[in-house]
Amino acid sequence: QGLFTTRRLVAGTPLGISHYRIDGEYIRTPLGGFINHSNTPNCTKAEVRMTAETLLLDKKWNLVTTEDIKKGEELTLRYTFYNV
Repeated sequence: QGLFTTRRLVAGTPLGISHYRIDGEYIRTPLGGFINHSNTPNCTKAEVRMTAETLLLDKKWNLVTTEDIKKGEELTLRYTFYNV
């Protein structure tokens, strides 16, 4: 299992919320649950700035591409919340 692109993506493309933290516990979204670990990832987690509407969450992270990715390539991430 993993995540694969269906079209070309350019570096800096936001892909959606991958994780959030509520009451100190990390929760993976489906996006965060299916992305595979890599020591040479092509995506990163970027912390989302919180607003008054999102005060129920401690923090949340958006998945963002760090390089251009060709159609059909796997999206990968360096795991930092979990041991691999």
